[in-house]
Formats: sequence, C-alpha cells, structure tokens
Amino acid sequence: MSMMEIRIQGERAEASFDGLLVATGDDDTPSPFQLFLASLGCSGYCENHDLPTEGLRLLLDVERDPQTRLATLVKLQFVLPEGFPANRRKALLRAAEACLVKRHFSSPPRFETTIVGE
Repeated sequence: MSMMEIRIQGERAEASFDGLLVATGDDDTPSPFQLFLASLGCSGYCENHDLPTEGLRLLLDVERDPQTRLATLVKLQFVLPEGFPANRRKALLRAAEACLVKRHFSSPPRFETTIVGE
C-alpha cells in the first residue's frame, strides 16, 4: 500500500490511497472503529486459501471496557452455508487466525506522530 492521505473536514474524514477513497464520520458512513472492525471480515482469507464463500457469513461482536472504551474481546463467528465441506472447517479457522488485520492485535505496530514542517 502506498502512503495514505487523510483529509479531515469537521467530523468527516476521507482517506485516499492506491486510487481509492474511503470516507467515514457522516451519518451514512461507518465510524472509523466500525470500519476497522469490518476489515477483520474483509481480508480475503477464504479466497487466499481456496475455501468456498457462497453463502458464508461472519458475525462479529465486540465487548468493550466501559471506562476506556477499548475492545476487550472480539468474537468472530462463522455461519457456514449448507453444504460447506466438513473437512474444510479447520482450514477456515486456521485461515481466520492468519488474517493480517487480526494479527495486528497480537503484535501492534509502533506509532510515530509528528507535525510536518518542524
């Protein structure tokens, strides 16, 4: 991924990268946290591991600390379509564990915040 530019306009933010635009902050767009959580289910792990996806759903539930508002537990539940091969269930769970977005929770990056021009 190339460098991302985020333009902030009131409560709305627009992130531009790789020719794409992602918006958040309006009533008709997800919050930044919702967008982050949605990325857990959109990482293509089924596709990358040749798993059937027709009718497959992922339910996500988040428990948060009431004081810090940080996530304390993220529950991911696959709803398998009828006919999903029983011998591929473990592969599905292994693929989900390999999700790049999910792995960032267990090994978070360092952040470096600066002001340009100083």
